Amino acid sequence: MPSSSVVITASRFIPALVVMTVIFLVSSQPGDQLYLPKYLTYDKAWHMLEYGILAASSIFALQPFTSKSKTSIALGVVCFAALYGASDEFHQSFVPLRTACLADVIADTLGATITAGVWWWRHRG
Repeated sequence: MPSSSVVITASRFIPALVVMTVIFLVSSQPGDQLYLPKYLTYDKAWHMLEYGILAASSIFALQPFTSKSKTSIALGVVCFAALYGASDEFHQSFVPLRTACLADVIADTLGATITAGVWWWRHRG
């Protein structure tokens, strides 16, 4: 039976898993069925926002599990987000009326980099 601290700590991964699921479900929508709010019409801003949230939830999940430096955590989270973004674009290339786009992966990585960079800067020391 796992100890309660392991269960509580493992539950910190739930937000990141939820964000990853939402990203996957949104990118599974055919292009003619994808409706985004009108107030944020710039596609790359959505990518930056959702991958910034993924980075924040990943940092939240990883903090108690690692004794690595803050720099290692930030770089690892950025690499993870970039790889997830690339895999999501590949997945999206199979969805009707959707395409894979390198610029989207760049926006994903930038959003994660900004979030991880701000976190690193606030926790440096």
